[in-house]
Amino acid sequence: MNRKTKILLLILLLMALGFFRENLFVNINDVLYSKLYNEPNPIIWYLSFLNNVSYNMVYVAKWFITPFFAFLFWFVQKRLLLILFNEKKIITWLSVLYLSLFLLAGIFFIAGWALGDIYKGYTFSRLFMGLLQSPVACMILIPTGYLYKQTNINQQ
Repeated sequence: MNRKTKILLLILLLMALGFFRENLFVNINDVLYSKLYNEPNPIIWYLSFLNNVSYNMVYVAKWFITPFFAFLFWFVQKRLLLILFNEKKIITWLSVLYLSLFLLAGIFFIAGWALGDIYKGYTFSRLFMGLLQSPVACMILIPTGYLYKQTNINQQ
């Protein structure tokens, strides 16, 4: 498979991953709403097994699915950036960005809990985790990578 095909497939994978993740979480939230308010709500076929699971189990599952998707986005973006630039420094930037946002999410969540306003802490934490589950890192690092490579070429 040539380089352009790999790049295209990884971009398509990022898009598909984003759409799947969004669809999954919207439907999980529908399941949670249905269970919480005891209202019948049509559930998409691939989540129908959640009818037999408690509200708390579904709610807690979201806490594990979220970092899993963040990892998937990191991995796909890592592969894409490696193919585009073949530069370990850019992969380090990606990893530092991900770890920083993950730590910020945790800090805001814990701060909200410690200060007695867990909703505000959760809101900010969710914002950072949302960034980790999107192609935003590539949207920042692709132009940055091209500038970095261009600067290195000009300095040689």
